[in-house]
Amino acid sequence: MRLHPPVYILFRRVKEDDVICGHRIHGGGVVVMTPMVFHRHPAFWDRPDAFHPERWLDEDAANRRPRFAFMPFSGGPRQCIGNSFAMMEAVLILATLAQRFAPRLAEGYFPQPEYGVTLRPSRGLPMQL
Repeated sequence: MRLHPPVYILFRRVKEDDVICGHRIHGGGVVVMTPMVFHRHPAFWDRPDAFHPERWLDEDAANRRPRFAFMPFSGGPRQCIGNSFAMMEAVLILATLAQRFAPRLAEGYFPQPEYGVTLRPSRGLPMQL
């Protein structure tokens, strides 16, 4: 979810002129951003390109990060309405499967990203249990 967020690109219409980090933003224009950039920003994440699930156990680190340093389903009023359900479902499915199986990628397979409306692995994700 952090390294490969399902919503990998966001578009927001600018309500009024503004200046952000020294750049003039014109009202009526569009700002394009990608969570993959700030999900890997070294100011917010220790070893930003590493898959390190234990990082989520450090509540102090989470409290030090800006609110939107992690937003795999967007954020604010335009956040995906299925966010809470998707996270709950993922935890339940993974917990159920992890009790019975030790999944691993199929031999010789390396997932490649496919950028569509959402980010997903191209050619599926073949696993061995």
